[in-house]
This record gives sequence, C-alpha cells and structure tokens, in this order.
Amino acid sequence: MTNPVPVTLFAKTSGCQQCVATKKHLDRQGTPYAVRYVDEDPAAADWVKLLGYQSVPVVMVGDMHWSGYRPDKLTELQKLHTVAADITDLDVPAAAAIARESVA
Repeated sequence: MTNPVPVTLFAKTSGCQQCVATKKHLDRQGTPYAVRYVDEDPAAADWVKLLGYQSVPVVMVGDMHWSGYRPDKLTELQKLHTVAADITDLDVPAAAAIARESVA
C-alpha cells in the first residue's frame, strides 16, 4: 500500500499571517500534515535552523522544504497526495486480479 509523503509545517502559535495562510491552504485542500510550533518546541526551532531558515512557516515534505506561504507549491503538494491516494485505491482490485490469474 502506498502512503503519501509526510508533511510537516513548522509555524508560530500566533503573530504569523503566512503561517495562518499556509495552514488554511493545507486544510482547504485536504492535505494531511503535522504542525510543530517553534515558539513552544525548542527541537522544532532547531530543525528550522538546521534546514537553513530563520523564519516560519517552513514546510517540509520528505527531503524537500521551503519557507514562506507558497500557494504554488502547496497546490502541487495536493496533486501528489491525490495521486497517491488514487493509486492506493487500486491496490485491492489489482491484488485480486493477480490472485485470479495465478489460480488459472
């Protein structure tokens, strides 16, 4: 079974309009993600610095990452997750067809 690449959003709990816009965009398009708040979690703040950024939001998808509200990249991310979900839906019928062919 195929699982979509995990998405992590590094953000602030308040005072960051780009963080709010990024969260709303991800929520609106139904992309699953985890949020780590840099102002509450020192390890999250360390990750942002390790990735080379000094501000949030930072979106990390597998080994790719970017900073700022980037609707173009977020929309592409939705397409990736939609395709992955569609492929996963085909796993059961494909396995059944293979099983029927091996019996015949």
